[in-house]
Amino acid sequence: MKNIWHSVLLAFQFFTVLPVHKEIPLTKTTITGMFAFLPWVGAIMGGLVAASIYGLTEWTASSEILLAFVVIVLFALFTGGLHLDGFIDMGDAYFSYRDREKRLEILDDPRVGAFGVMSVLFLVLGKFVVLHELFAQDKLALWMLLFIPLVTRVGMSFYFMSLKCSKEKGLAYFFRTHIQPGMLVSWMIGTLIIAVSGAVYVTGALFVQFVLLAVLAVALFVFRQFTLRNFGGVSGDLLGASIEGMEVVLWVTLLLCV
Repeated sequence: MKNIWHSVLLAFQFFTVLPVHKEIPLTKTTITGMFAFLPWVGAIMGGLVAASIYGLTEWTASSEILLAFVVIVLFALFTGGLHLDGFIDMGDAYFSYRDREKRLEILDDPRVGAFGVMSVLFLVLGKFVVLHELFAQDKLALWMLLFIPLVTRVGMSFYFMSLKCSKEKGLAYFFRTHIQPGMLVSWMIGTLIIAVSGAVYVTGALFVQFVLLAVLAVALFVFRQFTLRNFGGVSGDLLGASIEGMEVVLWVTLLLCV
C-alpha cells in the first residue's frame, strides 16, 4: 500500500504543479507505479477541466472562443507547461537542421529559440482552432476531456518503453532503466479497458473510442520513427512533445469523425 501511495505522489510531483513536499524513494516499483498512475493524473486534470467547462456553459453565456481558451489554459496550468516546454525544445532541435549530436545538445539547452517559439505557437493555435470548432459544432462532450488526456499518456508510456534513450544520462534515462516493462504493460492495458468501458457506458457506442485508439497507435508509430531518425532515441522533452502532439491529433480526429 505504501508503494502505491508513493507512486501516486511521484506522478503528481513530476507531472503536475501540485506541490508534493516529500522525499519519496525512487525504486523500480514506485517509478513503474508512477507511470501506471500517470494516465489517471491526466483523467483527473481532465475532470477538473470538464467541471469548469460545465460550469461555464450552464451558468454563464460563455462563447466557444472562451471555452476553447479555458481548456488550453487549464491543462497548461495543471502541468506547469511541462509538455509545452518539451514541444518547444523539440521544435528548436528539429528545425535547426543540424546533425543528430547537435540536435541533442539543443534539446538540453534551456534557452528558447525562434523555431521553438514558432512550433509552440502553431501547436497552441492549432489546438485552439480545433477546440473552437468542436464547441461551435456541438461535438465536444465532457467525457472527451477525460478520455483524451488519459489515452495520450497511455500512448506515451508505450512510446517510452519501445525506445532506448537518446543519451545515457538525465531523468528520462533514470526512469527508463527503472521501469518494469511487463508490469507497466499490464497496467496500461487494464487502464485502456477501464477507460474505454467507461466511455462506452457514457456514450452507448464504441466507434469513436475505437477510431481514437487506432489513430493514436498510427500517430505514435510515425512519431516513434521520427524520433529514431532525428534523435536516435527518446528523451524527457520528446515524451512531453508526444503528449502535446497526440492530443492535437486526437482532437482533430474527433472533429472529423464525430
